[in-house]
Amino acid sequence: MKSAKQIFLNIKERLIQERIKRISTDLNSTNAITVAVAFNELRRLRDRWHTQEAIKALSHPEEFLVISAIKYLAAISYPLESKDVEPLLKRGERIKKESVSLFPHMSMMDGCGMLSLTLEDSSPAVRIKSLKILDKIGCEEAIKKAKKLTEDPDVQVRIEAVRSLAAAGEEVDPKIIIDVIEDPKLPFNVRSSAMKVFAGYFSGSLPLIKKLSKSTYSKISSTAITLMGKFPCDEIWESLKEIINDSAPVENVEAAIKSASTCKDKKELEGMILKYVNYPSKSLKITTLKTLINLESQHVEGIIEEILDGNDRNLKISVIPFVERFPSKANVESLLEIIEGEDEELTEKSLRVLSKLKIKDERIKQLLDGPKRIKIQALKSLIASKDIDSDELIDIFRNSDSIEVKMEALNGIAKLFPQRLEELS
Repeated sequence: MKSAKQIFLNIKERLIQERIKRISTDLNSTNAITVAVAFNELRRLRDRWHTQEAIKALSHPEEFLVISAIKYLAAISYPLESKDVEPLLKRGERIKKESVSLFPHMSMMDGCGMLSLTLEDSSPAVRIKSLKILDKIGCEEAIKKAKKLTEDPDVQVRIEAVRSLAAAGEEVDPKIIIDVIEDPKLPFNVRSSAMKVFAGYFSGSLPLIKKLSKSTYSKISSTAITLMGKFPCDEIWESLKEIINDSAPVENVEAAIKSASTCKDKKELEGMILKYVNYPSKSLKITTLKTLINLESQHVEGIIEEILDGNDRNLKISVIPFVERFPSKANVESLLEIIEGEDEELTEKSLRVLSKLKIKDERIKQLLDGPKRIKIQALKSLIASKDIDSDELIDIFRNSDSIEVKMEALNGIAKLFPQRLEELS
């Protein structure tokens, strides 16, 4: 006699295979968009049975279809041969760039050969993508070519070459990256990327990071302050305190609070940041609140209540998940009132928390007639609180057109009423 677990797994597999069978018929369509969507869905379902159709699609003239086939094959780690991949490297930049994700799944020799080609590609985007997988292949030939790219004309290629080589344990001259960081003519995003590589992979980088934290260019200074959080607390605490106490530019204060949040003197930090709860910046408010939660501050519950009672939707979206840790009667009631409204995002987020808290309430049941995303979350909540009977779950399983809803109902039956699984076989 089959166990309840085996029956559950058989039913689940049957549902997935039925769904895959329906989707796979679209692979025969003459419409390239339909075929591309089918590959995307099959990838999501972790189907492994349509590799030949995907390989055939690699030679299709439509770029978006080729890319969807590449993503499908990469997702299932399919080991393509060089003869299948080489033609892709003669296509446009987007296809070449996506093809790089196939290399780690090829034979070591073939993957290394392909990587060696793309590291010399004329497109900087392709060279960068190739460098990003260096640690997954890391053959000697590719390492040699990556070292040459530390002198590449494209600055972002140079940055990625330095990062990938440092990550692979190769020695790299830090001056390459310092020159990029200190070049004021370069765009912020380039200098910021270089700063992250420098702080993450080179010892002795803190003095320069501290110097940059005082930059008059706030994007550079806030990035540096954020990176200070990677260093030991006793080396950065005094600098961060100074930034927080001086009410520096908002993004600098926010970065300093984040970097200081793991430091030892929690009582002092709490006292310094409480004033920022009332600042106009929403981002700073949420950062402050998250830090106060980590500090286990007694002020948190009241702050959450105040935001949930307010009219600022974005603040509510950010604060709702915190109710799981601070489930006061007022906060839970606020979530139940939210799910009576028409804002789907607020409702879905509230239901996730109500599910974790195992709250029983008739207002949750009423959402089973709502849109699919809401119905699924309501179903999860009712199952978690055991506030739904077996007949309801079986009815939902049998009558829903959505595989996601069916799966959730099946999970509920397996969890609460395993003795009834046999009826669904």
